[in-house]
Amino acid sequence: MKNIKVKDFSKYPGPRYIRLGDFSGEEFRDNVLIPALQDDYVSVDFGGVYGYGSSFLEEAFGGLVRKGVPEEKITFLQKHLQCDDDPSIVLEVQKYINEALLGIKG
Repeated sequence: MKNIKVKDFSKYPGPRYIRLGDFSGEEFRDNVLIPALQDDYVSVDFGGVYGYGSSFLEEAFGGLVRKGVPEEKITFLQKHLQCDDDPSIVLEVQKYINEALLGIKG
């Protein structure tokens, strides 16, 4: 299992899309999460970051579903999210993933 620390990507996560600014949720998903998930199961640590926008979180994690990451890897990921600084971040991310899963299942 690979442990990803968001603070290694940026202590200041940005907007939803790359075109809107640096350190976007789209960039994190496409350049960090998806490559890691291709090779391994992944855990994510949200600690040590100076705040998250909902658009960053939704694009990065709900976007995994829309990009076709296998559901078994997403389910594993949902159980391996951590944020000692603010545990509500984990619940928010799980919500975005679940909403995206419902969206593709119709």
